[in-house]
Amino acid sequence: MKPQESHLEPFIEVLAVTSSHADAYRFGYRLGGAVVSAVDLPAELVEKILVLKTRLSIHITPSGEIVPELSFPSVVGKITHAERTDPSIDDLMRETLNPEMLRMEEATSADLALLLERLQRSASLVKDMLDQIARSSPCT
Repeated sequence: MKPQESHLEPFIEVLAVTSSHADAYRFGYRLGGAVVSAVDLPAELVEKILVLKTRLSIHITPSGEIVPELSFPSVVGKITHAERTDPSIDDLMRETLNPEMLRMEEATSADLALLLERLQRSASLVKDMLDQIARSSPCT
């Protein structure tokens, strides 16, 4: 006799929303739409676990886009921002150097000088890599 294929579907539901926040989450499995097993956990507990286990990181693509990533160790792995609305370095600089933003951040000349120094070091790293690529490329 051949074992029957299972069509269990995992689900998560928000329970008893009495405000803009969940009171609890229900985790479980359905078979043909019917719940076959479930456990309800307080929203506070689930949210604490997610916050404690979540790691935010960002990386810069070679073309200068900033890509945020969230990782949930031992939960669901890594989630990369799927929509390509990631800002580029120059977009971030334009936003950062907006006079209103600088005023709100109480940026000083020393802050901006440090930013410039870091950007120059970064540009130097890119130039060095371009030089390495040019040297390693076969002459045509």
